[in-house]
Amino acid sequence: MQPRVLVIDDGLEYARIVEAHLGEFSLVRPEGEDSPARIADGPRALEYLQRHVDRVDVVLLDMRFEVSADRLLPLNGSPSESRLRRFQGVAILQAIREHHPELPVVLLTAQRGLALADAGPDLAGQSVAYVLDGDDLDTLRMRINTAYQNARLSLVEGETLWGQSQAMRTLRRRLATLARGTLPVLLEGETGVGKSFLAERCVHARSGRDGPFVIADLASIPGDLIAAHLFGATRGSYTGAVADRAGVFALADGGSLFLDEIQNVPLDVQRQLLVVLQERRVRPLGAAREQKVDVKVIASSNEPLGEAVRQGRFRQDLYMRLGPATRVSLPPLRERDEDFEILLRELVARSAEHPEIAPLLQRVLSSDSGHSSTLHLDLGEGQESTSGITLTMPSAGRRILRRQRWPGNMRELAFEVLNLIVITLIEASDAVDAGLPLRSSRLQIDPGLVAELLRPNELQSIDSVDPDQDRIEVEVKAGETLNGVSVAVERQYFLALFHRYQGDFGEMANHLLGDPSKARAVQLRFNQIGLRVRQLRRG
Repeated sequence: MQPRVLVIDDGLEYARIVEAHLGEFSLVRPEGEDSPARIADGPRALEYLQRHVDRVDVVLLDMRFEVSADRLLPLNGSPSESRLRRFQGVAILQAIREHHPELPVVLLTAQRGLALADAGPDLAGQSVAYVLDGDDLDTLRMRINTAYQNARLSLVEGETLWGQSQAMRTLRRRLATLARGTLPVLLEGETGVGKSFLAERCVHARSGRDGPFVIADLASIPGDLIAAHLFGATRGSYTGAVADRAGVFALADGGSLFLDEIQNVPLDVQRQLLVVLQERRVRPLGAAREQKVDVKVIASSNEPLGEAVRQGRFRQDLYMRLGPATRVSLPPLRERDEDFEILLRELVARSAEHPEIAPLLQRVLSSDSGHSSTLHLDLGEGQESTSGITLTMPSAGRRILRRQRWPGNMRELAFEVLNLIVITLIEASDAVDAGLPLRSSRLQIDPGLVAELLRPNELQSIDSVDPDQDRIEVEVKAGETLNGVSVAVERQYFLALFHRYQGDFGEMANHLLGDPSKARAVQLRFNQIGLRVRQLRRG
């Protein structure tokens, strides 16, 4: 089937391009539009998509719109009308993401010097095509195809839980590209976000290399032994070297080497590492000859290496060799709001085969042989699986999980989910042993249990902030204007309050203004700074 492309543009140029030159794609023709068909402004586009989003596979969206002021959608930060026109495509994009988050969009512009970062921090990874003339058609063709193919990917791929957040979509696309190249890949992210997992499953496995995947855990190796571990050593080259040993570069020859927590490499060894990366040759300690190695290097750090460079703890030339062109930032769990329920469901489903859970599940199900040994999670939808056990999570328990900061990220979430299931099944198993067989395939996870298990981490919770000392961590980044910087900070603060009070604007108004009746004023400001209530509540 030909991908169906909807053009949103106040002019006819891009629709004509699709119709005349991109025969691989089918141009969507809204009712009442002349040929070549397109939709001329944001409000009409949103109205059409609300009714016919199932007819569209990819949206081509112009950046600049010269339409009447009443047909312009608002943009974060209350910009001037000229800026609003210049970045109207971004305003339309944000509205599409709110109402149709899975619909792929390619931004179009003839302004080659236009950087999307000028329009907002949430546009990282957004696909854009700079189209001026016929020479750019192949680029446009590529962007449409990539957006279409990415949208068709499942949210779960094997053991990888991608989810649907924009950050993870960008990460997935970038890793798929970097895996096939020869350049090193640098993965940055907090502890527990899955750096080692992605290094093996999404970089090495797709690199086309037949050699092994070798891990060097540099955080666990004494500093004076790191050089020998990396490059190898001959007998007698250092105290305790009683035999020749191969380094991890030699062991990974023909495959991939994962340098986990590379920021722990001493400065003098960093110089040697730089030479190995440049020359693709390694000389074991005490050896007279070098040996050639063919290794795909994947490095990781739980802190931004750029900051380590500024502090003098990491060599700038080595950092430039590792990145930043191939640097990939893995988002922490607290920034994957749209993915949270997907992750919970998948973690519950996969736990059925865990060695601690499988025997408990069998015992609980022994009174009803008609059910299979599977687990499902119901987060308030009221749906019941026809097989296995369905675990239900009351809203109180869901709110507790949502409030957590999850400093251990996916690793911590998986551990907490496992504990919740184990304790719930033990309680059910005890009931079965007491002669009280299950009459239903539904078991409820106790919200009190959720709170009890997460109590050790309560200092990490947004909800644990002392009301007399209202402290919420925000990230301040340089911007084009002071207003843009202040709005970005305000957006983070309002988002934290939204999660703290579970979306209750009356509570937020009471907190901010001392008057819960001013909820409408708070919600209006919420919308003005670009936060979308429907999208947050859906997540």
